[in-house]
Amino acid sequence: MRGMFQPCFAIMLADIRSALRYPGDILSGLSFFIMITTLVPLGLGSDQGELARIAPAIIWIAVMLASLPQMDRLFTRHAKDGVLEQMLVSPAPMAMLMLAKILTAWVIIILPLVLAAPLLGLMFGLPFHMLAGVLGFLAMGGLCLVLIGAMAAALSLGSRQSGIFTAIIVLPLSMPVLIFGVAGISAIQTDHAMAGASTGASTGASTGHMMLLGALTLVLLVLSPPVTAAAIRFSEE
Repeated sequence: MRGMFQPCFAIMLADIRSALRYPGDILSGLSFFIMITTLVPLGLGSDQGELARIAPAIIWIAVMLASLPQMDRLFTRHAKDGVLEQMLVSPAPMAMLMLAKILTAWVIIILPLVLAAPLLGLMFGLPFHMLAGVLGFLAMGGLCLVLIGAMAAALSLGSRQSGIFTAIIVLPLSMPVLIFGVAGISAIQTDHAMAGASTGASTGASTGHMMLLGALTLVLLVLSPPVTAAAIRFSEE
């Protein structure tokens, strides 16, 4: 059992060390996310009501666009240095190794965007007591995006136009995540408006959207690792 989990921890640790050693990808994604969400209020003006109304859609679109280029490079470096070949002969199941890499990618790609979201949410006029619910939707939806992105990156691995192929696969499959995420944050706004914005709890429709997004996350957690592993095994043959 220890021999199965040790390669997973080694992959997670190596990816985190690599991200800290070369933080350009993290900073570029974070900068792009901040730039998008900053330019929209500057273009629309200071109408807080309008900004709060469009905030869920703008934040989610910014998360998708900021994370997409990094998803395309999930396996590129490992394919060049032979790490993928070592994964194939590892005693741990390939699907388990892919799950470890996907969870690490969530930490590297999505977590910085989630942590930056509260400040940007305040800029859009979102009340402070709503931010916990917003973070929950972004964290769970971001995991869905990475699970989808891993499958797309594995399927397009080795292609000369891998970035285009990854985008073609990710964007349509991410539509349910975008719909549930935007609707969930909008429902939180409605819940707090009806409750007089007196507490930080989100109830009613937002709970239903969170459950739908959670169900989608569970489905992708089951499907994405084996599909990603099969695609990488096929590309390395």
